[in-house]
This record gives sequence, structure tokens and C-alpha cells, in this order.
Amino acid sequence: MLSLNKIFFQFFFLFISSFAFGQYFPSKNFTTSDGLPNNAVRSLFLDSKSILWIGTENGISRMENGTFTTIDESNGLGHNSCWDINEDADGNMWFASYGGGVSKFDGKKFTVFTIKDGLLANKTRKVFPFKNKVYVGTEQGVSIIDIKTNKLVTPKVPEHKEDFISLAFVEYDGVVYFTSTFEGLFKIDESTSNPRVVPIILHKNSYSLCLFGSTLYSGNEGHINKFDFNKISKGDKSSVNFGKSFVWQFAKDKRDTIFAAAWGVYTPDGGLYTIAKDKMTDVSSAYGIDSKVLLNVVYDQFNDILYVGSNNNGIYQVRLDKIINYNSFDGSSIIDFENFNNHKLILETRGVKILNSKQQVIKSISLEHFKKTEMNFYKKGKDILRKQSAESRDFELNFNIPTNQIEFYEIVKNQNSLWINSNIGIFEIDKNYVITSYLPKHSLKIGFTYNNKLIETITYAGVRIYEDLKTLKNNHYSKFEKNTPQYIVKILTNNNKTYLLSVFNGVYVYEKNQFKSYLADGIWKEKKFKHITKNNKGQLILAAEFGDVFVIDDSKFFKILKTISKKQIIGNTILFLESYKNYILIGTEKGINIYKDGIIRLIDKEQGLKDCRITTSQIFNSTLWLGTQKGFYTIDLNRLIAAQLTVSEIGISSIAINNTPLKPSEYKWFRYHSKQLISDYKHNSLSIDFVPKGHSFPNKLKFRYRLNENNRWSPYSEKTNLFLPYLPFGNYNLELEVFDMNAGKSRFFSILQIKILPPFWLSWWFITITIICLSGLMIYIFIRIKRKSNEKTIIQRRIAETKLEALLSQMNPHFTFNAMNAIQDFIISNDIDNSLLYISEFSKLIRKTLENSSKQKITIDEEIEYLEGYIMIENMRFDNRIDFEIQISPKVDTCFTKIPTMLLQPFVENVFVHAFNESSVAPQLIISFKMISETILECKITDNGLGIKASKKNKLHQSKGIQLTKERLSLLQELKDPIEITFTENNGTIVTILLLV
Repeated sequence: MLSLNKIFFQFFFLFISSFAFGQYFPSKNFTTSDGLPNNAVRSLFLDSKSILWIGTENGISRMENGTFTTIDESNGLGHNSCWDINEDADGNMWFASYGGGVSKFDGKKFTVFTIKDGLLANKTRKVFPFKNKVYVGTEQGVSIIDIKTNKLVTPKVPEHKEDFISLAFVEYDGVVYFTSTFEGLFKIDESTSNPRVVPIILHKNSYSLCLFGSTLYSGNEGHINKFDFNKISKGDKSSVNFGKSFVWQFAKDKRDTIFAAAWGVYTPDGGLYTIAKDKMTDVSSAYGIDSKVLLNVVYDQFNDILYVGSNNNGIYQVRLDKIINYNSFDGSSIIDFENFNNHKLILETRGVKILNSKQQVIKSISLEHFKKTEMNFYKKGKDILRKQSAESRDFELNFNIPTNQIEFYEIVKNQNSLWINSNIGIFEIDKNYVITSYLPKHSLKIGFTYNNKLIETITYAGVRIYEDLKTLKNNHYSKFEKNTPQYIVKILTNNNKTYLLSVFNGVYVYEKNQFKSYLADGIWKEKKFKHITKNNKGQLILAAEFGDVFVIDDSKFFKILKTISKKQIIGNTILFLESYKNYILIGTEKGINIYKDGIIRLIDKEQGLKDCRITTSQIFNSTLWLGTQKGFYTIDLNRLIAAQLTVSEIGISSIAINNTPLKPSEYKWFRYHSKQLISDYKHNSLSIDFVPKGHSFPNKLKFRYRLNENNRWSPYSEKTNLFLPYLPFGNYNLELEVFDMNAGKSRFFSILQIKILPPFWLSWWFITITIICLSGLMIYIFIRIKRKSNEKTIIQRRIAETKLEALLSQMNPHFTFNAMNAIQDFIISNDIDNSLLYISEFSKLIRKTLENSSKQKITIDEEIEYLEGYIMIENMRFDNRIDFEIQISPKVDTCFTKIPTMLLQPFVENVFVHAFNESSVAPQLIISFKMISETILECKITDNGLGIKASKKNKLHQSKGIQLTKERLSLLQELKDPIEITFTENNGTIVTILLLV
């Protein structure tokens, strides 16, 4: 009995272990086809900026954003064969080459150290920075270089038979240790001015060192030596030996998992191993590594990525975050999932597997179980079969289908049972995972109503609702009724309604024990649906296989809440539809679209979803299960929807102007080190390469740019290059928008200030000089014109004055002539007294005339004084019969107001000459001065003489003095028609003169 129990338990555990399927980490392999200079990777190093440096047999590469930048001897590197890379305390990079010494790179230039500089050998294996020094392991020992002064010293090595190959360093308690391949472990004693090499443990075949705490791992030939430094310091040099192969490098992740990169050299036992409890476990397959020739392994803690370098197949990138886990499930095609009794059930081509929480198979229901159940029913239930309606003849059961041709369609859970439909019938499984019932029905789609009645869809014959499964009592709904569901692909119950999706006839609902077609009733015109689920608010989410996704509320009244356009969804065919919290998960052939608030994130092979041909989906608690034709994925949804890192900065890696790259001096650490670029108008076509940093998935980035804030954005592109042809001169602020499909975020960066200088004739200095010159020329011309104008004005004024003087000189003889005639008349009349008086007054008037004739203007007082003298002389000719009066308005300032000289005299003379004769009765002459405005003086000369009669009589006579006066006024002022002569009804004359004062 004991032996039987023992055999049973051995078989049981063997059974469980045989179905414990391992998880696989998402990985990617980079080779020369991706840009590596060589597939023989000799060294890997992550610098302080989390940039991966790769040393190969044909140069060095830097990997950023999934692309490689190669550095080789043409850039100043000492030798292309790079066996180690490291970074010192000042940020300088160091490269050990196998044949070209050591190269130091400060971001702009290389400094090479060889045997000419005191290096022990040009074949170097390792560079190890500590404090302000770099320790170089060579074929013949160790050299030490000061990183500040570049001074090199070499401690003497102990006597040895073979090459003193130094190829691994560690630091413990402030002391640097190294291993020599054929000699053992040594330390460098720097307590004196001359460093010394001191032996610690002498043993052969040491190829690598790694220190975790005080535990020292040393890769030996075919095993690992494990030492304790605390014991070594006390003289205990014993070690624990375990493992296999040759380990060339160690690394530890944030979970304290220790990795070892191995190459057996003489044996094919290399690969990636984990070390735990002094055991090495080969994990190459789980980590997607197919090379057995591994030399390097480094861990990126920031991104939780493991990098593994091989000697024949480039490097491998392995993501360790475990957001997406893959289970090969022995290559089985997954049909459906279900959760039951805290177990996960997987329906696959070989039957049903029941998994525990560790995803170990604890029980199976094989194809044989299903076939046996079918045949038992066939033997016992022939009468039931004969009673079946012929309406299912299109899919009637074939009891001759062999076991290996059984096809399963889905698992449906209802209360305490599981139901599986297949091409050999419908099976019920109880909570003990035993097949308890069988229905001889061939239905591609089954389900249960909200009141737990089985729905059997018949593709070409309508639907059955089973009232009693034991007796198969049912209600059949004919396909000829408009509300009968047809071509059903999904069934979902939500509250008190059961929804059935048709690929041709839209949505049906089963409510109050009857069906209703939303399409036939005009509620919803959408016809083709493939997927349905519900969210945490009880709202329905539906999707067509090749169309949009809809969120609807059908609790009381039908209402479409949201439509996700097909154009937004990445992919052409919707393979599954799920909802988690406030997110909608839409699976396509491109990956998983995670939708929320109008933003879509994409999860695909970069995150580990290598196979997107999803056959089924199910969410269990916070885990999404996705079935494929070769296994299944489990995805941690909380971690998947968590905020993701995105691009933190943009660096410009290359600029070419008119296809000519900028000089290397413009760059530092492979970045254009200025925020501004200035070029002339002839060199205005720019090609700019940029590198985004801070993100995890380079293939999820899309970029667009604009040159100024007011410009439109360019279309999105996945290229990390901008080509800006023929930029017009001006200033540009180049902005870049980065949309990260993994993070579902956009970020904006101002990456470069571009200044295109104008041609010299449009430059500010040229324009300024031109404006100054033109302004000077215009000023010169203006001044010249002004000067000529002034000269012309002066000349014209002088001409006018000359004319006035000429006029005056013309008037004076005229007056003198009249006066002389008057004197002659007195003499002829022997009127000696009047002659003498006349001559006396005439002389005074002549003297006054001479005084005034040299003046342009005189005051009104002076003019009145002159007129009074003149009138007195003229009135003597009329025996003083003419009554004379001068009227002055109070507003007229006679002392300061000036008028043209001898202006009124010709008009007064005209009065005495033409207005009166011997027959004139009471002749009268009135002269008045009046201000009619602030600037215009009105002078009137009024007489009661012959007036119009004299005018007609003397029509042909024109007073020379009046004519001269008009000419004078036209020269002196701008008033139009300043002199007006009118004749009154009483035969008088009024002369009105207007003057500007």
C-alpha cells in the first residue's frame, strides 16, 4: 500500500511539474543589421547618463533611442578593438583596446596612452576608475593614470612564468584588487609614493571578478570561486566552488538577482545564468537569448533593463519589469479562459487545464474525457436524439468525429457550473471539474439569459431558450421573425437584460422573456458587431470588427455616450475588447490600444507583446489574460495603466547646412552644444538630427515641429530628423512636439534658435547706412532748395521793394505835377499870399513825401498828418470850399498800426480832380479807419461829388495813382480785391480799402 501511495504521489508531482510553464521576458536582439559596427561585442557599459556604450572588434557604439552612433579610429580612438569601457569621476570616458593602448575621451577629443607614454603593454583588457585614478589592466600587468594630470605610473609586478594578464578589478575598503589570469588575486598597495603589487590569493585561471557586499565572485575555468573578503582579511582564503562554464561578467538587478554571462570556450555550456544559493541556473531561453557565447552583462536600473553582449550575435536587450509575462503553455492554441473556484481554467485544443495561483496545472480534462461523455450519451440517449427538431440539421452532430478532431468554441460560466460548446456537443462541468451533463447540440455560440436560461443559437434556424435542461424543454424562435437573433457572435448579460451581438443584424436584447432587435425597431442603425463588454459604471462598450467603438447607456433609455473613431484606433482589425477601471482595452493586430479621455496608448512587441494574434481575452481581478495560438500572456493592468516615463529632453546630435555637416568643434559629448544657430542667407537649408532622452520605447514616439509660435505644426513623423529647406532670412524658434504612444503624453521642447542673416543689402547696418545717407542727401537737397527758395524770396522781396520804390517814384512826380499846376494858377491870378502859403505848405509836403517815400509802411498817425497837409493844399485850389473830416474808430491803434506809405493819397487826389467842380454844392470828403476783424483794417474815402456821372464822363480815364496803388497792394498782401469803389444814389463815391495789419 505504501509503495502504491508513493507511486501515486510521484506521478502526481511529476504531472504537476510537467505542466508548470515558465514565463518569458520580452527581449530584442541588436546586430550589425541594426547599426552595430560588429557582432563580436567585447564590452558593455552604462554611463552616468544611462547611455549604453558597446565595445566591439570594429569600433565603439553608443545606443540611444534604439539607434547606434559609431566611434572609431577616424574620430581619434586609439584602436578599433575595444575590450573594456568605463567612466571616471570627472565624467571622462576610458576605452581599453587590444593593441592600441588606452583612449581617454573628454567629450570633444581623444587622448591616447601607449607604451610610448609608459603603458606596460598596448594590449589592454580592463580600465577601472577609482577616485582620481584609472587602473589599466594589460597583458603584462597594471598601469595607473592620474585623470587630472594624465601622469602614468606602473608598479612592478611579481615574478611570473607566463604573461601577467590583468583583466578584472574590484575595490574593497578603499583598496583596489585585481586578478591575473594565471597568477591569482592581488592588491595594489599605494601607502607609499611608489605603488606595489601585493599577492592575496595565488590560484590559476581567473577570468572575472565581481564584488557584492563582502562576497567576491571569481569566474574560473568551468566553475565560480566564491570568497568572503571579511575572511580573507583574517587569513581565511578558502572558497566555495560551484557552477559551470566560464563566467566573464556579473550583474545584479534591483531584485537582487545575480546574472552571469558565460562562454564555455571549449564547451557549449555558455549562456545567461542566474546565481542563487551557490547554484547557476540557465535562463537563456526565458530571456530570449539564443547565443552561447556571452561575454558581458550590465543592468540599467533606471529602465529595469538587462543588456547582454555576445561574441557572435550582437547584444540582447531584456526587459525585467514583468508587466507582460508570456507562457508558452507547451505551444498549445488557447481558445478561452474562465475563472472558477479561485482557479483559472484554460480551454485549449487538447482540452481544459485548471491552474492554481502559481499558474501550475493541477488538473486536466482531456479530449478523451469529452469523447467518452459523448459516446456514453449516444449509447443511452438515442430516443432523445430522434426527438430533436430538424431545424438544427445545418449543424447536426456527427458522432463519428474522432477524438483528435474535437473542436472547442468557448467556456461559459453560469452559477455553479461551467459550460463548454464544441463540435461534438455542449458539456456541463461542476465545481469539482467533472463533466456532469451533456447536450447533443452543435451550437457555435451559447449563453445564458439574465434569469439563467440557456441560449442556443442556431446559425440558420433561429434561437432556442431552454426552460428545462434535463428534459431539453425549450422555446424556439423562428428566424423569420424580425426580432429573432441571427448570426450571433457574442452574448452578454447586464443587470436584467441579455445582449446578443450579430455580425450582420446589429444588437438584440432579451428582456422580459422576449427578444427585441434594435436594428429592426429603429433604435440603432449599426449592423455589424463583433465584441461587447461593460465598464465599471455598468455601461456597455461595443465594437465592430472593422469599425468604431461605442460606449452606450441602456439602463433606462438607449443613448450613445461616446464614439471612438476607427481612425483613432491603431490597427485595422479589432480582436478583443475589455474594460478596466476608466480604461477601454482594444486589441488589434498591432497590439493593445489603451483608451482614456480621447488619448490612446499602444502596447505591442516593444513591451513584450510579440504575438498580437489574440484568440481570446479575459480580465481576472487586475490581470489581463490574452490567449494566442502558441500560449498566453498575463498582463498586470495596474502597472500597465500607471503613469509612464516619457521624453525628458531633446538633444541635437547632428546639423548639416546645405548638406555640409558642422565642424566637430561645434559638438560636445555628441551634442550640438549651443542653443543658437546663425547662418547667412545663402546657407539656409538645414538638416537636423535629434535624440530624445528619458523614455523607454523609441518606436512609440512621433514628432512634429514648427518654426515659430504662430506657424502651423507639421504632420507627425517617426523620423528623428528635420529637413528645413530654403529658410527665408529671419529669426526662428524651432519647437518640437513629441507624442509618446506608450505614455499617452505629449511634450513640447524649444530645441534651437535659428537666425538666417539677410543679404547685406537687407541687413540692418546696410539699411541704417542707406537711410542715413539718403536722409543726409534729402536734408542736403532740402537745405539747398530752402536756401534757393530763401534767395528767391529775398530777390522777389527786393524786386517788390524796387517796384514799390518805382511806384512811389512814379506817384511823386504825378503829385508834384498837380501841385505845380496849382501854384501856376495862383501866380496867374496874382494871388501872392496864397501862392506863398501854397508854396510853403507844398514844400513841407514835399519834404514829408521825401521822408515817407523811403519807407515801406508808416503809422496811421503819420498817414493822417500827410493827408491833412495834402488836403489843405488841394482845398486851397477850391477856395477851401470842401468840407474835410477824418473818422477813427476807437479800436484802431493809430500809433502802432502801420499801413503802406501814400496808400490813400491817390484816392484823395482823385476826389479833388474828378469829384467836384465849381457847381458842386457843399462838397464833403470823409476819410474813416475801422477794424472789421482782429487782422483786417477797413479804410474808406467817401465824397458827395459827381460820382457815376464823372465816371461815365471819364470812362476812358484811369487814375494812374489808383492803378499803381492796386499793384502795390497785390505785392504786399494776399487779400483778393482789396479795393472796392462804389457809387451812391446821391452821386457820391465810396472807395473801400481792406488792409492786413
